[in-house]
Amino acid sequence: MKLHLFNDNILITELQDDIITNGVITKYDPDSPYMFCEVQQVSDDAKQNNINEGDILVIKRYAKEEYLPGSYFISFKDVRGSISRDDYNKLIG
Repeated sequence: MKLHLFNDNILITELQDDIITNGVITKYDPDSPYMFCEVQQVSDDAKQNNINEGDILVIKRYAKEEYLPGSYFISFKDVRGSISRDDYNKLIG
């Protein structure tokens, strides 16, 4: 289902992979204050900030609002950074 998003809203899904840092596995932590997510849809306002479908973002976990099971709305102001798909894949091994 395609939504028309308004303001600076972004529809995301959370990525729940374990992360490998210096050869050590860090298990996925649902209580971490930050989370990785993949952009599913993005408003025109958020696109102006170079956010596109398929991007991997780091966001403040508490800022997400559940839309449908596994899908969440976030605001661009809660995005802390982005990472390329290749770099993310290196993190998860």
